[in-house]
Amino acid sequence: MNFILDNIVAITLSLLLFNFVISWLFRSKAFAIIRGVILTFYSLVFLSLFSTLVSVIPPFIILLLCSLVFIDTFLLLRPKMQPFWVRILINWPGQWFLGSTIIAFPWAIWLLFFKSADFLYVPYILGLIGVLQNFRINEENIFIDLNNKAQPSDLSRLDLANPTSNSDENLHIIQLTDPHLGPYMSVARLERICKSAVAKKPDLILLTGDFLTMESKGSTQVLSQSLSPLKEYSGKVFACMGNHDYEAPEIVKEALANNNIHLLIDEAQIVRTRLGPVQIIGFDFHFKDRASKLLRAIGNLPNKSKVIASIAMLHDPTHIRDIPTKSHSIDLFLSGHTHGGLIGLVSLGFKTTVISLLSKSPDHGLWGMENTKLYVHRGTGHYGFPFRLGVPTEHSVINVILNKSK
Repeated sequence: MNFILDNIVAITLSLLLFNFVISWLFRSKAFAIIRGVILTFYSLVFLSLFSTLVSVIPPFIILLLCSLVFIDTFLLLRPKMQPFWVRILINWPGQWFLGSTIIAFPWAIWLLFFKSADFLYVPYILGLIGVLQNFRINEENIFIDLNNKAQPSDLSRLDLANPTSNSDENLHIIQLTDPHLGPYMSVARLERICKSAVAKKPDLILLTGDFLTMESKGSTQVLSQSLSPLKEYSGKVFACMGNHDYEAPEIVKEALANNNIHLLIDEAQIVRTRLGPVQIIGFDFHFKDRASKLLRAIGNLPNKSKVIASIAMLHDPTHIRDIPTKSHSIDLFLSGHTHGGLIGLVSLGFKTTVISLLSKSPDHGLWGMENTKLYVHRGTGHYGFPFRLGVPTEHSVINVILNKSK
């Protein structure tokens, strides 16, 4: 043990290099770089805090947690959904320690100038809260009024509408986005979420992309089984592609087709609802030449006529700035992608998130620009940073108050 403690720097850096090399060789260059950046930042903070951590926590526990961080990455070399015991013993504790250590970087900076850092337990408690928050889904009823035309010329946050006295006059939509089958979203859990969506009997169920993680893109079966409850709602369920779906596009397309989910890629379809015909549009996710591709896509859309609303699925909400909405009157865009801002004060009733602090990009909630509205869903699942913090997941019924002039 003393040998390990005396050589913790060399051991940590060796594990970091080993993970990077095998990730490059056995997974992909992109995976190696992404995980390498995350683990490098983690390692620097961990080594800065190590002497303080071992003074308050038994060294073998610290070393075990550090090992789990690298083992968790090692398990990702093969795309495979892990059993529950692996989640409990490796994935969740390893990812909790990784994320908590990363958000402890202010303490690491403090230690560069001073010999001690108080309240080091705070980021690890916050990390535990964040991990637990991954498993909680908030069911909400939200109202979006298409009659409100007071909208800014640039994309800005709007307030949701007040509940209406007769909700039967509203179009009911359930949006599922970013389920991310993986460490925090099992097949059984996503099945339950889909069953819940069908049980609410909405007019439409719209899936706005990012179904997979690094674990779940090994076979079609896991995603197909997860979405199977939606099959009985055939004709009312539509989907668009997200960025992570293009890591295994054929798996996503096959799983959607297996469940009679209509995938729309830069195209539109009219669907009959109890209130009348609705135009559903699905925009693709574009990594390159986004503006020109979206311009071409919207130019190829049929002119809507005699529909009660035009609803567009757009995975990344920032794409809306590249869509000339004036040339095609889309009433409402539904997006995901941001996971609600990931870290913020939403759970406390505030709208502030990391994204809103660092940029003007839409993070969650209702936004407006010119003649259209955008709703950014906080996401059904989770991916990326090991946990959410202060930004709960979402399973809302979106009540669209229709435009009375139509």
